[in-house]
Amino acid sequence: MKILITTPLGNVGSATLSALAAHPNRPALTVLAGDRNPEKSRAALAPLTDEVVLFDFAKPETVAPALVGVSRVLLVRPPALADVEKYFRPFVEAMKRAGVQQVVFLSLEGVESNSLTPHHKIEALIREAGGRKAAPPTFRLGYTMLRPGFFMQNLTTTHLAEIRDRSEIFVPAGNGRTNFVDVADIAAVAAQALAEGKHLNTALTLTGPEALTYSEIAEMLTDVLGRTITYVNPSVLRFVWQKVVREKMKFGFVLIMVALYSVAKLGKAATLTDTIARVLGRPPRPFRQFVEENKGVWR
Repeated sequence: MKILITTPLGNVGSATLSALAAHPNRPALTVLAGDRNPEKSRAALAPLTDEVVLFDFAKPETVAPALVGVSRVLLVRPPALADVEKYFRPFVEAMKRAGVQQVVFLSLEGVESNSLTPHHKIEALIREAGGRKAAPPTFRLGYTMLRPGFFMQNLTTTHLAEIRDRSEIFVPAGNGRTNFVDVADIAAVAAQALAEGKHLNTALTLTGPEALTYSEIAEMLTDVLGRTITYVNPSVLRFVWQKVVREKMKFGFVLIMVALYSVAKLGKAATLTDTIARVLGRPPRPFRQFVEENKGVWR
């Protein structure tokens, strides 16, 4: 069974490689990491893979060679690539031609009712591919949609500097509650699907065990780090100005952030599921444990 991991250096891609490495079925798997610069990434990826192959969504000529013999794929959209027709329709078509049996797609919680996100459109492409006849006539592209809540790791990556350097959480989320989920738990579910072929043609909403306000998160960080962390609830305009003008983030990416935090502000990110506990047979990691284990990052 040959598996291709796309975006293998990202949070979910790298965590899924680690989860696959520990899976009981690992000896029966051939795990490929598809990266746009394999020479540079090979040292980091080689310990967890059988091969690092050239793969770039933006270079169609790299796609078909990377998919040769591949049965299952982890599809993670690089944040910089938002044009679904340009980058992802060709990839889905290439998976069909290659005879891929199952694609595990990292989507978003609530994506089914949020048609403005690239993830919604990619899900539609995948479902469409699964419903069409292809060569051989019996072939259908199976799928597993992973729809996680907010990553706990957002606070150690996207919001690292503001917490570490300014002792604040700067997001326009109001007082809405947000379910956070650890990337390691998402990766464990992804690895199970990839290694065992489980959860075929299903969508799994993945959350942690609790929904927290950002004020509660700031209080938890304050307690663990031993210094005051303040939740700043800026207006949307102030948030965009801070991220685009001062932090030099791309405007399109910041707009996606605004949309996601607006969902939280409206109270629509608080839903909890038992999916992780049901699938993995253990509870998802609580936020407090994540903070304790990562406190050195913010110091």
